[in-house]
Amino acid sequence: MKSALEGGVADPERIPPELLKEMYLVGNRKGHYRAFLNLLRNAESWETATKAYSNIRIPVLLLWGARDWSRPEEREHDRQIVPGAQMATVEDGGHFLPLDRPDAVIEHLLAFQAPLVGKPSS
Repeated sequence: MKSALEGGVADPERIPPELLKEMYLVGNRKGHYRAFLNLLRNAESWETATKAYSNIRIPVLLLWGARDWSRPEEREHDRQIVPGAQMATVEDGGHFLPLDRPDAVIEHLLAFQAPLVGKPSS
């Protein structure tokens, strides 16, 4: 688990030791191994799920770390198929962006939701 987390951040020093401990404990729960394998076996369905992205009818912000695992063309593809989606990339961030740059996540979310506050739902 530690390797997976470290591979998903731009700076492994930003992973709190308490989180590593908790992930270790969770990963060792009875049945977790089977659940994890099931998750991996169904990875193809994640790609299939993108076919439903065009049905999204709420405001969407796609927020990526510059060092995320996904490739830039994959990110752009998702932005194009979600109607009206906004997208931003955060420097010095990986896949687990809230660990690397919680400040930037909060900043982007506040800026994204600001024009939406008080708007009637569509």
